[in-house]
Amino acid sequence: MNLFSPEILLALFLGSLYGALFGSIPGLTATLAISLAIPFLLFAGPEVALAALIAISATAIFAGDIGSVLVRLPGTPASAAYTEEIHEVAQKRSPSFALGLSALPSAVGSLIGLLLLVVGSLGLVWLARQFSSFEYFWLVLLGILSGVLAATHALKALVAFCLGMLLATVGYDPALGHPRFTFGRPELLGGINFIVALIAFFGVSEVLEYLYRKGLRAEAPPTSLAASFRAYFLEPLIEAWRLRGALLRSSLLGTFVGFLPGAGSDIAAWITSNLARLKKASREEVVLSGTSANNSAVAGAWIPAMALGLPGDTLTAILLGMFLAFGITPGPDLFKNHASLVFQIYWAFLVVSVLLMPLVGYLSTFLVRAILQVPREVLMAVVLALCAVGAYAVNNNPFDLYLLTALGALGFVLRRGGFPLGQVVLGMVLGPLLEQHFMTSMIKTHWDLTSFFERPLAVLLALLNLGLLVVLPWLRYRQALRLRVLEERLHPGE
Repeated sequence: MNLFSPEILLALFLGSLYGALFGSIPGLTATLAISLAIPFLLFAGPEVALAALIAISATAIFAGDIGSVLVRLPGTPASAAYTEEIHEVAQKRSPSFALGLSALPSAVGSLIGLLLLVVGSLGLVWLARQFSSFEYFWLVLLGILSGVLAATHALKALVAFCLGMLLATVGYDPALGHPRFTFGRPELLGGINFIVALIAFFGVSEVLEYLYRKGLRAEAPPTSLAASFRAYFLEPLIEAWRLRGALLRSSLLGTFVGFLPGAGSDIAAWITSNLARLKKASREEVVLSGTSANNSAVAGAWIPAMALGLPGDTLTAILLGMFLAFGITPGPDLFKNHASLVFQIYWAFLVVSVLLMPLVGYLSTFLVRAILQVPREVLMAVVLALCAVGAYAVNNNPFDLYLLTALGALGFVLRRGGFPLGQVVLGMVLGPLLEQHFMTSMIKTHWDLTSFFERPLAVLLALLNLGLLVVLPWLRYRQALRLRVLEERLHPGE
């Protein structure tokens, strides 16, 4: 079937709209969107089904930024990595500019991920296969250190991260199978659902913050079509060209993180946005780094899926099941036996990246403009209702509503105390991974700590962690010293 056949073009367009809808609503994830679509796509044939799934997964990751722009409520875990920055950009410049700064770097990141998917699959997969639990431990620790040290107040960020990691320990121990911190409640045996916590910390706490401060309305977006077009397309393009080095670095790093099994777009967004914060980058660069990385990770996750039949994340695990349902075995034989299908996948990624993602993003600016005309009190009531519906929809468990209330109140208290909520979420994302890879390494080496320094790649990652831990505080000290000297020159004798 030709890529430009009406069936495939319709599948790409409808899949993009469907993915954008799910991505923008908290609690309705890209994984859920694909899961609900599979029963219908199984009757559509492999070309149409895979085209639709590519469109759904790519646009759902991007659309998570819509809620962040509107009310500081990320629609996806990947968007939580830079929620504060993109909301501040929307307040300072305009919502159209913020959405353009999300959509266009997302498209570029997806294109770079596609390029590596086409030309470097086998080589990149070889590198990924060198990663064991030891390398994963050091990689996760690198993401944690960069996230904590990048914060303005490192001590508060560390406390917030530890709190998030503590929340993530509720439930069964993944290594030993013992229940932890359940307080005799069977509902907590499965742990605190991450999506529920995400909605509580960024959604409910935002409503409580508004009630406490009687928050100001967002700035009015551009009123004319020409102004909206300029704010969405031209200004972000100029900004992306100015930050082209950061855009390229984040896209390459996002692709690398994406094809590591079990990593995914959310970890890619956290690592790249934290690295941007480490260098005291502007809010625009933090947003650009995170958005380009999370979409390049989507394409990167297809590298091990297509070349080796190994899922890079949950989405590609579902997609591998689709391959098998159509009688197609992913792996090295895929390129030999189904070359036309492989090229269909490449072209579908290209169309989604170049055309549909920017188009869907531009259409969303009109939706945002309409929503911002709604009175803030009504908007916050709708947000609170969506939080409750989204949290309940995750597991259909009424107990999650109690968790939503408690964690939302905790998030409000943390915000009042100046503790960054992003680091709490970082602890819930990376904390379990750090524990899992540490325990796996210890069990298979009989608690020999020296095994973390026996493999060359593990030693290299350990040195990167050490360098980050030593160099960054020293640079901050030098910066504070220079500012103090400058202040003394400007105000002598004070």
